[in-house]
Amino acid sequence: MKLYLYGIIDFSNQITESIYGLEGSNVYNIPFCDIGAVVSEISQPIRDVTEGAVLEHEAVVEKLMANFTVLPVRFGTVVNSRDELFSMMESYYRDFKSNLARLHNKLEFGIKVIWPADKVKANIIRVLKKDEQTIESDNSPSKRFIEEKFEKYKIDKEFEAKANRFIKIIDIFFGKFAAEKKLEKLKTQNLLLDAVYLVEKDKQRDFKEALEHIKNANYPGFKYLFSGPWPAYNFVILSRQSGLLTDSQQTNDILDKVTQCQALVGANSI
Repeated sequence: MKLYLYGIIDFSNQITESIYGLEGSNVYNIPFCDIGAVVSEISQPIRDVTEGAVLEHEAVVEKLMANFTVLPVRFGTVVNSRDELFSMMESYYRDFKSNLARLHNKLEFGIKVIWPADKVKANIIRVLKKDEQTIESDNSPSKRFIEEKFEKYKIDKEFEAKANRFIKIIDIFFGKFAAEKKLEKLKTQNLLLDAVYLVEKDKQRDFKEALEHIKNANYPGFKYLFSGPWPAYNFVILSRQSGLLTDSQQTNDILDKVTQCQALVGANSI
């Protein structure tokens, strides 16, 4: 029988809580030295990434994180035997131990900030046009072409500068409560910020309250998507490249859709 792997935990005894995973199978811990691999038996490999299966996987991981530090592995990870599992555990043991220690007592939160990009650009253009009204210009085609290119450059530069300023302000609210963070700017024009923060468990209330403060900061048209707490999906570091702890884009899209349904604050679309 093959083993479906959910994650690595900082515990080497059996789990006392009854947890059921994919195919309704009982979830249990296989010890390796002083850590464990949480698995269930599965009849065949996962061939299709379905919403139901992803959510079953995620439900197991969330139950584990209530009592343990968890390194969640890639959805669909199946090993053929205990020997294969032990070989993998031995190969990554130092990495697992290092990450479990660094991520102990910490949770991951996600924040997406949507801003009114069209209005921001329209305001930039209006200001630039006003500044240029007093400047005389030659109307030759070549001159107009150069001016149009330069104007687009100025608009794009100011748009990015405004994005940087807002991200800095937003990060002031959240960053002071985070042990680590990853910020992605302008993944789309409307998605100003896609961020994940690693937060100590005893600071999670303060971190959540920061969202309420920033919602009251009176930035018209800004919308916020807050998700978590999650296991530290985005903060596990391996010494060599591996797909073991990296989910596919399809899996990430499903989890994104679920979190948007759970915690979307005033947003319709990204």
